[in-house]
Order: sequence, then structure tokens, then C-alpha cells
Amino acid sequence: MKRKTSKMRKTSPVFFLLFSFFLLFSNLLFVHFSSNTSHAKSFSSNISIKTPNKSSIDHVRKIAVLGKDNRISLPAKYQALAAGIGIIGQPGKKGWRCTAFCVAPNIIATNAHCIVRNPTMGKRLNLAKTIFILPALTKSPLNHKYKPRISYPEYVHQKMPGLSVYSGNYAEARHLNSQKQDWAFTKLIHSVCRGRTLDFGKEKLKQIKKAAQKNEVFMIGYHGDKDMSERLYSNKCRIRSRNNKTFFMKKQRRQMTREALLLPHTCDAFKGSSGSPIFLKKDNNYKVIGINLGSLKYEHFRIRRNRYTGKIISRKKLKTGKETNIAIQPKIFLEGLKRFQEETLLTNIEQFRNFQKGLKALNFYRGKIDGRFGKQTKRAIYAFEKKMKLAPIGLPTKELLDTLNIEIHKQKIFKQ
Repeated sequence: MKRKTSKMRKTSPVFFLLFSFFLLFSNLLFVHFSSNTSHAKSFSSNISIKTPNKSSIDHVRKIAVLGKDNRISLPAKYQALAAGIGIIGQPGKKGWRCTAFCVAPNIIATNAHCIVRNPTMGKRLNLAKTIFILPALTKSPLNHKYKPRISYPEYVHQKMPGLSVYSGNYAEARHLNSQKQDWAFTKLIHSVCRGRTLDFGKEKLKQIKKAAQKNEVFMIGYHGDKDMSERLYSNKCRIRSRNNKTFFMKKQRRQMTREALLLPHTCDAFKGSSGSPIFLKKDNNYKVIGINLGSLKYEHFRIRRNRYTGKIISRKKLKTGKETNIAIQPKIFLEGLKRFQEETLLTNIEQFRNFQKGLKALNFYRGKIDGRFGKQTKRAIYAFEKKMKLAPIGLPTKELLDTLNIEIHKQKIFKQ
């Protein structure tokens, strides 16, 4: 017994030192983990505008900040210009947020992946839960229901799924063919954008490049690493050449040169700045010459697949290019936007059934007359618009229904 007690006396101080060190280390780990998770929750689950916490964003990697971070708080001289720039998104645990801006009294612009389909979620977004927050409306009389710095939310018009959105045929973010369709416009219930609308410009690439060299091209938007708390001004923007081998693969260079719809730029961005307008100053006027999409970094892979199932067996990275930011030019949607703004969308299901019957009578539609706005109906509308030489928007409008009835009447007269 004496030997055992002597051994216990010798080992007890070492045991207590190790045990205390273990407790200290576990506490440090717990504090570090809890600070990271709390920041992630505040970014994804809350759509409110908050004051930024510097200690919580130090660890965030700057995804689309190219070189030196040139983002600053919005200067006072651009406050009136940026009055129509706000946040679109959804609250909740799986919430998301993007930048959006006013283009008409009741129409806002953003990216398609922000309001139509999110590739990371792998499904279409629920427009009924989507809200648009405009900080310029903080003095609204309806604001007493919400927190002081939040404007009152505008729910996207959702009497029938998809009828309030004019967008490109966006599918995924990996290919340039899909990225050039990453734009969307949606109508709101109320005209909250009155007096705050921004105009699109039609400047060519050479003019934009010259203006960028004079520091007359800049971007204004919200950024996730700053907790979407304020509009940031990204200056010192430059326009990259579409033939640059460092940033684009051969196939990408060919596509960008041929279509001339995507605008590679160096305006600093981050998650949340998707949908931010890129401005060009011309004769003391400011025009939107691009909608920011995000960053692009090409990666070349050698992929082996199972010849029976088609599943990927191995994927070897061969070549990686440098990161650049990219925007969509307004040329692709300007004509359609004019129609979307002027024409009246159908909201009556009976009218929509008549619309489907008209398309079927003219052999454009072969589906059921169910009053639902699906893929078949949208394709039929595109085909009819193409025949009538109209700017395609793929939406059933009262004006298009009148045109359908006129065409059906002409056919009946011709048959007689």
C-alpha cells in the first residue's frame, strides 16, 4: 500500500497539469467554432440590414475582390443615384440575398439565379416568399411594423407562378451560354420605385473601355462580407479583353467575341453583389452599362466515366485560369424589357385558358388546356412571338391575346 501511495503522489501533479491544459484547449476551440457559426447564421437567416461587425468578417475569404480591395462606403454625391438600389431575397434558415435595382416604377432588375433558379439549391425559387427591401423607404408610414433601418418589404406579384418575371433561359453558372442568360426583371405589387429608376445605356465596348481608363466606370451594390449593411462603391474598374488567354479558354474567347454580350470587368465584388448595376458617366449623366453576374475562373478537367452507367470515375485537374469578374450587357434584353413594361400580364385563369386555346388553334401548343403556365406554354408563346416578329418575353399578355384572336379570325376568313 505504501508503494502505491508513493506512485500516486508522484504522478498526480502531471495528471492535473495535462487535464487543465486539455480543458483550456477545448474552451478555445468552442469559442472559435461558436463565433464562426454565429456569423454564418446571421448572414443566411436574416434579411435585415445590420451594422457591420469587423471582428466577424476578418476570416472571410474575398472571393471576387481582384488585387487590392477598392470598395468604399458610398460617397455622398452618389446617394441620389443609388436611391433605387436595394436588396432582394428571402428570410429563413435557407434564405439568400442579392442586389436589385429599379428600372421602372414597379419593375426591378437583378440576376436570374437570384429570383428564378438558384443552381446551388437545385430548384426554382418560391416567388411568394421573395421580398424587395429599399432603404430609401425608411420613412414610410408602414415602416412601424418592422425594424427601424428596414424599409417595408414588397412581395413579388404571385397570382400565377412565373407570370411576374421576365428573364433569360438560365440553367447553371458553369457555362458562358448560360451566364449570358443570367438576368431577370420582376414586377412588384406597388410602385415603390417611382422617382428612383435607373436608365440603361447602349454604349459599345470601345467607349466603355475608354471611360474605364478615365475612372468613369464604377459599381454600386451590397456585399455579404459587410453583412449587406450598406451600399458599397467599387471604383477603379477596368474592362478586360475578351481575347485574353490568361482569363478565358479558347472556346470561351470565341463565344465572347462572337456574341459580345458578356462584359469582363475588375470591379471588386463579393457574394450578395450579384445584380449590382455597373455605371458609366457620360456628360454628367449616369447610365447602367452592365449587371454584375459574379466571378469566372475556368478549370480544365480530364474526366473518365463508366461506359455503362455514365457516372464519373475520376476527375483530374489539368489547367486553371485566373479569376475575373463578369457582367451582362443590356443589349440582350432592352427590346423585351420595353414590352414587359408596357404590356399587361394576364392574371385571370379563364383568360389564360383562352390564351392556350388560341395557341392550340394556331398549332403552336399541344398540351392540356389547364390554365397553368408551364414549359410547353412558354415555348409556344416564344414561337408565336417569333412568327409575329415581336421582341420575345415568353409571357402571356392581354395585348398578345388580342393578337392571337386577330390571327384566328384571319384564318377563319381565309378558310371560308
